[in-house]
Amino acid sequence: MSKNGTNNGNMEYWREDIAKIKADSTHGSIYLSNQALFIVEEFVQRQLYKNRTELIQALSKLSNALVRAKPLMALIYNRTKHILQFIQNIPKEQKDIMVIKQATLEEIAELRKAAEKNVGVVTRWGCRLILDHHVILTHSASSVVESILLEARRQKKRFRLICTESRPLKEGTEMAYRLAKAGIKVRLIPDADIARAVRDCHFVLTGTDRFTETSFINKTGTHAIATLAKVMNKPLYVAGETGKVLLKRTYPVRFAMNDPLELVDKGKDNVQVDNVYFEESPLDYADKIILEDGVFELKEFKDRYL
Repeated sequence: MSKNGTNNGNMEYWREDIAKIKADSTHGSIYLSNQALFIVEEFVQRQLYKNRTELIQALSKLSNALVRAKPLMALIYNRTKHILQFIQNIPKEQKDIMVIKQATLEEIAELRKAAEKNVGVVTRWGCRLILDHHVILTHSASSVVESILLEARRQKKRFRLICTESRPLKEGTEMAYRLAKAGIKVRLIPDADIARAVRDCHFVLTGTDRFTETSFINKTGTHAIATLAKVMNKPLYVAGETGKVLLKRTYPVRFAMNDPLELVDKGKDNVQVDNVYFEESPLDYADKIILEDGVFELKEFKDRYL
């Protein structure tokens, strides 16, 4: 994290760090939400505030800036709001800002510990769905999906994987190389070859940045794969966490346009270049949802969390 500013410095020294999160299109939601948590933790540690009211006001501004940087990543929203709510729930009789600061730092540490545990539990649940000789299709690069596949490999399960390139950044290609290096047999395909891949696979396994009332949000191309899986009667499993549930009525879904030069060398007259990394896919297309609480059929997931 940047070290601009001192205890007497600018309360918004963190703008540079948040700009880095906003510009990061390579890492997934777990990594970036952890980076966001480090920014919050550093702000609390610096103690540029004099009392609880100043802390809540400054942290609210920081939280809102983090959410705006990655509005599709529910973990950032839910974790920062959790910390704010924790501070607000400290008994009003407690006036000692050092006590409030220490309690908040301990809560952040507990939040981080719980997040790490969740990933491990989701990994174990997801691994149970993989049997010998399965062919699995995945799209983009989800750290949870990668963790599930690596655990299945460690358990000596014999399966094969189909990875899409996941253009324009080709993070699917990079994940394919990492998994192949771990000993998993991988077939790498262009994104346009998904029909053949869905036909050949036993099921589709994907991650998500967010669950809403009606959808899950993942890399563009997921909707097409989910639609094909539905038509071809192939199961779609979505791996996430309960912390990725964020309803639209709580916070709207907003998609951003990205650099058109990632798709073309230069602009052309009368050509509009749309480069949108993420999209909504219908939640009803999913067969099972993998969470830290277990593996849920779609109806059970909706009834319990939505």
